[in-house]
Amino acid sequence: MDRPMLRALALVSKEKGVSPGQRFRIEQWEHDLRCGHGIAIEYAPFESPALSRILYQDGKAIEKGMLLLKDMLERRAALTASRRYDVVVIYREAALIGPPIYEWLISRAGVPIVYDFDDAIWTTPKRSAVAVNHRFRSLKFTGKTATICRLADVVTVGNEYLASWARQHCSSVHVVPTSIDLGAYPIQPAPPEDAPFTIVWSGTFSTLEHLEHARRPLEKLARRRPVRLNVICDRPLARPIAGVDMRFIRWRADDEARAIGTGHVGIMPLPDDEFTRGKCGCKALQYMAAGRAVVVAPVGVNVDIIRHRENGLLASSEDEWVEALDELARSPSLRERFAAAGRATVEARFSSERSASLFADAIRVAVGRQVRAKTAEPQRRSMTQ
Repeated sequence: MDRPMLRALALVSKEKGVSPGQRFRIEQWEHDLRCGHGIAIEYAPFESPALSRILYQDGKAIEKGMLLLKDMLERRAALTASRRYDVVVIYREAALIGPPIYEWLISRAGVPIVYDFDDAIWTTPKRSAVAVNHRFRSLKFTGKTATICRLADVVTVGNEYLASWARQHCSSVHVVPTSIDLGAYPIQPAPPEDAPFTIVWSGTFSTLEHLEHARRPLEKLARRRPVRLNVICDRPLARPIAGVDMRFIRWRADDEARAIGTGHVGIMPLPDDEFTRGKCGCKALQYMAAGRAVVVAPVGVNVDIIRHRENGLLASSEDEWVEALDELARSPSLRERFAAAGRATVEARFSSERSASLFADAIRVAVGRQVRAKTAEPQRRSMTQ
């Protein structure tokens, strides 16, 4: 007998197709959850279109503040709606500001909660990714992430580093890797042999500062050979990299996979700190899925994804970065070997089908925990009467 379709309400920050975390996690798994696991996801974004348009623009503090307050109040509709669903999935937080009041109210209403996050959101980057909104930092409550973990029936996270932290606050923590829809990431043909050695970096404006960690290695590499850098982002790098042919490719969701394939090699430089150790390696996985060799910083989950000299290269120091990139520039055969091994890694461990299955298991655990709790409550009452 087929199981009835479970209805899940996803409380997310933004509309579909905008936030990288949402896209490579809940949104990407939506089809497999419905068709393969009998779980239908519906979305309730926090940000209104008006707030999303201006949130990461400089200035406009008063307008942003008014829209934040308006959206905060309108979040009440999601609280009412949550009672009509079998489970609520909260991605990062139910509301962009304030204490976890909506999470608490949903928990009090007895609706199962699955709490999902893919960054070390309990801490703050050394240089804030939302520096343009520094005036609103006081509205971000310290300890919010830990509180939501305690309220949740199940916590799902993108890697073991995040899981080890979450287990301090929740007894049921599941690792569900950020994944790649391989159907949307076909292996890209290599650039022409006569093309200059081309490196790709992809990310959002909030992670452009990570690309700065590759600035000096790229400048040194450019003294050895012609180098082109394709930056796929929503805004260009502020300062050019000396000696490097810089190309800005404006990010578009429908062009992302093709754009990543415009280079010979994909890079993921990172500083090593508490926040970056929580990263889920999405950039590296994208490059690998598209059939590109990768050079990444050995930070956090990257050392689990990349087996040095088997499916990519790890580089820490400036010299290691220069030598890794120069070796790949000299050897098309090495690039091909790493690319094939990288694609195989994604297929085996980081496909959207696999992660959707793990997420479905977590959702059913959360629903089961609530069912058992509700069944046990009348029994406890009868025993005390």
